[in-house]
Order: sequence, then C-alpha cells, then structure tokens
Amino acid sequence: MKPIVFETFRRLGDYEKYQFTTSDPYCWNGEVSIRKYRVTIEEIKEPHAVLVSRLQKLWEDCDNHHHWEPLSAVAASLGVTLPSRYDITKRKASK
Repeated sequence: MKPIVFETFRRLGDYEKYQFTTSDPYCWNGEVSIRKYRVTIEEIKEPHAVLVSRLQKLWEDCDNHHHWEPLSAVAASLGVTLPSRYDITKRKASK
C-alpha cells in the first residue's frame, strides 16, 4: 500500500485520534482490517511572511466580528499589526 500523505490547515487532535483509533481488528461491509497503521501528524514549518500573508487575507475577507479578536491575537503573536476594520470596510465600499 502506498503511503497516504496530505496537508491541511485543520489542527488535528483528540477527536480525530478517537475516530482513527480502533483497538481490535474487524470485518465490516466486506472490509477486513487486520493490519495496523501509524499516523504521524507534524506542523509544517513555513516562513513568517507566508503566515502573515494568510492572516492578512483572512482579516481582509472576514465579515464576522466574532473572529476579529482571535485573528488579532494571532497577529500579535506574530508581531504584526493588522489594518483597522474601518479602513478595510471603507476600501471595500469604494470598489
């Protein structure tokens, strides 16, 4: 079997571990599962500029005020100041 490799922006945690963790071999719907697999999840290290670019895009496209504080907190953790929401709203209105 070929390795399955994928990239995601979703942080995988205990819920996903529970979904993929089966303690016993099984046979279900014609599938016989007797082999074990190891899944390893690791963060992909990317340049600071790439993270900032993605964050700025999320900030500019965001229309939900509930997201503003979490986005601002991530910006602060990256040492970035995001433009004011007023400037973004004004810029979008002028288009």
